[in-house]
Amino acid sequence: MSAPQKSGAMATLDPAIIERILNVLAPKKLAPHKRIVPLLRLNKHWHAVARRRLYAAISLKGQWVARPLRKTLDKSPALAALVTELVVDTELSAQDPKETADHMRIVAACPNLQHLTVLGYAPVDVDTYRQAIASRAALVTLNLSEGAGMFTFAQLLAMLPGWPQLEKLILKDTLLPADTPAPKSAGAQCPALKMVKIIDTLDAAQQFSFAAFAALAPSVSVVWVQPQREMPADLIDGLRAWAPTLEALCLLSDSEMHLETILPQLTALKHLDTWSQMLSPLSVAHAPPSLEVLTYRIFPAQLLDLSEALARPAVLPALKALEVKGAVAPGKLAPMQFTRTATQSIQTVCKRRRIRLKM
Repeated sequence: MSAPQKSGAMATLDPAIIERILNVLAPKKLAPHKRIVPLLRLNKHWHAVARRRLYAAISLKGQWVARPLRKTLDKSPALAALVTELVVDTELSAQDPKETADHMRIVAACPNLQHLTVLGYAPVDVDTYRQAIASRAALVTLNLSEGAGMFTFAQLLAMLPGWPQLEKLILKDTLLPADTPAPKSAGAQCPALKMVKIIDTLDAAQQFSFAAFAALAPSVSVVWVQPQREMPADLIDGLRAWAPTLEALCLLSDSEMHLETILPQLTALKHLDTWSQMLSPLSVAHAPPSLEVLTYRIFPAQLLDLSEALARPAVLPALKALEVKGAVAPGKLAPMQFTRTATQSIQTVCKRRRIRLKM
């Protein structure tokens, strides 16, 4: 038998096989960059595949990484075009405006960016940063959190149609005060948007409108809203517009808004997470029969009321899982301090109805 040809073994590997090898050697969850770099030196075939993998997903933390990367992408549009996922995590953003400037230039340099997470940014040249993000037409996921405010609600509405593929939007402390309310939608929409999470003050100065948001993004199926003050008055109007598609709803607020006025209309709802001040335990009967998972923050004295409501088989007939969390004051969680009688009562009801209970 002749000896195997060593020279062509590595060179003739199919790129798909090399990609599968990289999936094993350098999965994303294990910070793969240190494992990928040595593979770039094997040969030109490995270099081509590994380079795509190296630049596809980038996580930035600290100027020592941002500055050289920015220079590299400025010099090589071909490399910048490979970047589809970018995480910018800046601990010292408020003290280092130069780092924010590097980050915004990196965002602006990547035309095929699909998943962008910005955790912290200095309040410097925010207009340029916003414009860089608004120009990324391929975005599928956008997470802007822990910043100093990047755009007004009106500016957000103007940006949404520019992201026709956007599916997931997370905003935390991102909205700026506005002098005038957002204009009505002119017809352009963000049709792919399915998940919206907003944690902000949502005060009157921000001019936030759920009705205007729903008009621009009519197919949302997951909504998470956690205002640091009062809930906007037109929340019910927004939920009503989303009723045909809304499957999961999380509302964590000190507001006295009564969800029982809208819940019967949310016929597609399967998951609900809320406080008892927005939905009293005896009012869970108003939740749609499609509800499968309920996460409920209640005061200890209300647990017996919840047991009484769920004891009726006609209440939430599809419920599969119940998670009960305690509260000592609106907006604050507490250790589980339910009485033995109340605990036994809810356990008995859930066992009889085969509802999975977590306390």
